[in-house]
Amino acid sequence: MSVAYHSFRGRKLSFSETGIILDEGNIAILPDERLSWNALLFAVTGSEAEALARNGSKPTANMQKEMSFLTTWLKSLGATYVTPASELYIRHAGNVTGVVEPLIGAQMLRGGVPATEALGTFSYHFDVRGGIPGIGDKAKSRGWFKSLMFQQPTFNIGIRHALMNNVPNLAVVSPCSGFEGLACAVGRIVEFNVAVGQGVGIAAVNAILNNKNLADISNREVRQVLVETGQLPKIFGVANNTDGMLLAQFETLVSADAIA
Repeated sequence: MSVAYHSFRGRKLSFSETGIILDEGNIAILPDERLSWNALLFAVTGSEAEALARNGSKPTANMQKEMSFLTTWLKSLGATYVTPASELYIRHAGNVTGVVEPLIGAQMLRGGVPATEALGTFSYHFDVRGGIPGIGDKAKSRGWFKSLMFQQPTFNIGIRHALMNNVPNLAVVSPCSGFEGLACAVGRIVEFNVAVGQGVGIAAVNAILNNKNLADISNREVRQVLVETGQLPKIFGVANNTDGMLLAQFETLVSADAIA
């Protein structure tokens, strides 16, 4: 389908070169023979992503123009009507600082929070589909000559990366939680954040009942509620210490370069 659409548009199937691609479709089947199709990707800079997020995640004029081409193409294949997205799914537009325990990619690769504290387990690859221009050259300039391909982490999750330490009783549950480095690529996934949100909800009730600050609620306290109510899912985090160490080294090099 991607190849067919790009042939229709007369555009090269290369996201890095064109900035627009009809990717492999995430398609949901809805009632009345309807489909919800999440596949059209637009490349934006960090500043552009932040501006879009502050503007209600509304598509730009150029994005709407591409959506009209896609609408025409889908109708040519037999679709009776097509409703373009009125709101963008912004993969990443920055992260908050000042959380209780930031979550980094190396920790994900090492298995996440300890199993005795875990509220669940999640797995997703470090999907930076549009690439990070210049990051390879920057790493090489700091002496990094190893691969930038890290294995997909399978890690245990908690809530401490979503709890604010410097703002009383505030949690941020979204792709902009306290993720650092490549962890952002995994932290943006909705299913992960839904699980964290459940934990934060339990923590909020615990804080109210015990007259505590939300930031002082531990993963263990939330886990105990899940155990007692029979809702604790299977915990199966995998410790990949080799890749975890490499990613920690890589991110330290890149961060040092950014600071310099």
